Amino acid sequence: MTMRAIRVSHILLTTQDLADTIYDMLKEIDNRELLFKTFGKLAKKYSACGTRDKGGDLGFMEYNTSAKELEEAVRDAPLGEVGGPVQSKFGYHIYVITEEEQMGDTGIDGIVQFTLR
Repeated sequence: MTMRAIRVSHILLTTQDLADTIYDMLKEIDNRELLFKTFGKLAKKYSACGTRDKGGDLGFMEYNTSAKELEEAVRDAPLGEVGGPVQSKFGYHIYVITEEEQMGDTGIDGIVQFTLR
C-alpha cells in the first residue's frame, strides 16, 4: 500500500468572484516554478489567512487540523497543479500541492520508507 504526505499552500478568499478570478489566472501558468512563485505572491497580497506571511504555506497536511473541505480536495490532488476554489466555513480556498513524499511499506514491521518527489 502506498500513501503520501503532502505539503499544501492555499489562498483563502472571502468571495467566490475573487476566488474564481485568481484561480483562472493561476490555471494559465504552465511552468511549475513560476506557478509556485506567483501563488506565493498572490497569497501574500490577497489571502485572508494567517499563512499569508508564508505565501500560503500550510506545511505538510495534518488531517483534522484545517478545513474539512480543503483536506478532502487536496487528498488526491496532483503535485504542482492549482485546484479549487473549494468553499468552507472560512471562505474559498485555492490550493496547490508544492511537495509530496511517497510513503511505502518496507515489509519490515513498523518501518516506513519516505521518498521525496
